[in-house]
Amino acid sequence: MIGIFDSGVGGLSIYKACKTKLPKTSFVYFSDHGHFPYGEKQPEEIGEFAVHITQFLIRQGAQLIVVACNAATISSIRALRTAFSIPFVGTEPAIKPASLATKTKKIAVLLTNAASAGFAYQELVSKWNQDVQIFSLPMPKLVQIVEENTLHEKVSEQYILDQINQIKQMGIDTIVLGCTHFIFLKAFLRKHFQHDFTILDPTEGVSNQVKRLYDKLSDKCDVTADQFFTSGDSTSISEFIKRWLKMNVEVQSVVLDE
Repeated sequence: MIGIFDSGVGGLSIYKACKTKLPKTSFVYFSDHGHFPYGEKQPEEIGEFAVHITQFLIRQGAQLIVVACNAATISSIRALRTAFSIPFVGTEPAIKPASLATKTKKIAVLLTNAASAGFAYQELVSKWNQDVQIFSLPMPKLVQIVEENTLHEKVSEQYILDQINQIKQMGIDTIVLGCTHFIFLKAFLRKHFQHDFTILDPTEGVSNQVKRLYDKLSDKCDVTADQFFTSGDSTSISEFIKRWLKMNVEVQSVVLDE
C-alpha cells in the first residue's frame, strides 16, 4: 500500500497521477485539513505534523509514503527519511526541467510562503540560477481558490488573470507550479496562456519515482479499496474528490495523536 499526504486537497493531483501508473495498487490518502494551510506555518511545525501523519499512514499499512506537498517536502522529508525506515518520495518544484525549457532564461515558480522560505528550496534555486533568472512568487490565495472551489467565479478568474499577466510582462516564458494545489489550475492557465508559457508541474516525475520504488518492494500487502482520511471536514473532501476526480468515496475524519 502507498500512503500520500498533503495539507489539503492539492495532493489529490499526485494521487491521480500515481493511481494512473499503478492502477492495481492500493492507496491511503491523508488530508491534514485540521492544520490547513501549511503554506503559512513555520517549518518546525509542519515537520511535527508530518511525523504524526507518517505514523498514522504506517499504521494503516503504508509501505511507501509520498509527501504530496511542496512545503512539507521542503520542511521535513530529510527528517522523515532519518526517522522512518520506509521509502519516501517528495514533491519539489520542477525547476530543473524549467531551466532547460526556457528560451528567455526567465522562469517563475508559483509557491507558498513556507515553501519559498525553506532551506531545501533555496538550495534548489541556487543550483539552477546560474544560467537563468528564477522568480519565486508566493501566491497563497491560489491555494484558497482551489480549496474553496471558486475557480470559476469571476473574482477568482480575474485575480488569476491579473497575476499571470504581470508575470507575462516580466518576460518570463516558463511557469513552475510549485504547490500541488496549483496543478488543479493547470487547465485554466493553459486555456488562457497556452501560447505564452510552458507550464510545468511535478506529477509525472513524482509518479514515475513512486512506481519505480514501489515495484522494488518485495512484500506488497494491499487492500481492495483506496482509503481517504482527513483531520478536518470529511464532507468537503468527499465533494472535491467527486467534482475533480469523478469518484464517489467515503472520507473518514480522524484525530491524530499529538
